[in-house]
Amino acid sequence: MEGHPVLAQTILAEGAQEGSGLLGMILPFVLIALVFWLLILRPQQKRKQQETKMQSELQPGVEVLTKAGFYATVVEVRDNEIELEISPGTRIRMLKAGVGDVVKPDGGVTDDTPVEDRPDFPGNDDKNDGPR
Repeated sequence: MEGHPVLAQTILAEGAQEGSGLLGMILPFVLIALVFWLLILRPQQKRKQQETKMQSELQPGVEVLTKAGFYATVVEVRDNEIELEISPGTRIRMLKAGVGDVVKPDGGVTDDTPVEDRPDFPGNDDKNDGPR
């Protein structure tokens, strides 16, 4: 009769090892899924929400940068599309989803110096001017 308690303990220990083995196999997959969600999916959802909010708050007169890389001014806002002026007298119609960002005014002094007169313009160095 002394062997029966030892046998029961051995069976219980083996059952516990099998349960932890299954948990040990599933746990890495759960951790990988959690890390994937935290690092990739959650930030992507937040960016999408911010972009949707920005696009819903568009108003005429706001300067925007489209996803195609055009700077434009909002002229008219409709349900899911907007009318943009990309140069004086040139208007285009596009989906709100095509707006990538709202351009914030700097509020500072703008530099009206022509490009060729700026110090960083190529050719402004005196070494390449040739003989004088």
